Amino acid sequence: MAGRPIRYYFGRLNVLGNYKNKREFLLKGLQTGLLIEHRQYNWGFFDVSELNTEFGGFIHGYLVKYHPMIEEEVVVPETHRLTDTTVPNRVIAKSRFFLHIESGLLAYHPISISIENSEFCDRFVELLEENHGGFFVNADIQAIEDEYKIFEAIRRFQSISRVAISLHPSNPSNRDVWKKYDERFKQMRVGSFKEEYESKQNGDGLNVVDDEEVTGKISMADDGYGRADVTGNIDGETKTISTKDNPITASAPGDDQAPESVFESLATPFRNIFRRFFQ
Repeated sequence: MAGRPIRYYFGRLNVLGNYKNKREFLLKGLQTGLLIEHRQYNWGFFDVSELNTEFGGFIHGYLVKYHPMIEEEVVVPETHRLTDTTVPNRVIAKSRFFLHIESGLLAYHPISISIENSEFCDRFVELLEENHGGFFVNADIQAIEDEYKIFEAIRRFQSISRVAISLHPSNPSNRDVWKKYDERFKQMRVGSFKEEYESKQNGDGLNVVDDEEVTGKISMADDGYGRADVTGNIDGETKTISTKDNPITASAPGDDQAPESVFESLATPFRNIFRRFFQ
């Protein structure tokens, strides 16, 4: 009997490293078997395998948080008494993930309290880097946002006082709306890019709503290649909205189901994301 559906989030794994074969590079980062310790818990990748789909190759597995040695209360039926016993390597939580090899698109299931969204991203990246020895490898996970919602929110501002943008060059493909900025980053061999706009004191605010360059770079962040934050005035209050405010999510079967069955439920959102780049 199938369990309750669970919620998957979509992001993009951006990796800066010296590699010739991305598939081999990612498999080494996910299958080497190194464990890390963080706040008394151990973390590692487990049950990592490859999955062939209509979109190409994926890597499937679990990010697992476990306790190396924990005391558990058990019953002794023969004496009808309670006692404590030591249980090694007890799993606290596991987060399933599906990583598209070519594009870095990632679907993953955070666990409330045990493996929160930000902690999944932090530990995933830390393990990947450590499995490559921590040298000349830099990675992060950026959320894939619900397209256009950031622009709907921006248009609610009566005035905009600040725009902050952080970006990575794409890998491997780009979109027309931000292609020229991305290609310039690559031409300049940029690893990361940051810029910030602030309005004049006592002015009418920034005029960015219809600015092609600013909106193009915000779209690039929206597609998982960075982050954009916009601060302004809405109904007399100063508010900040971010490209991280509206992540794409989808419901899929629980961990009792085979990877292929779970992926069927994730195929439509993956397809919609791919269409942004190949429509």
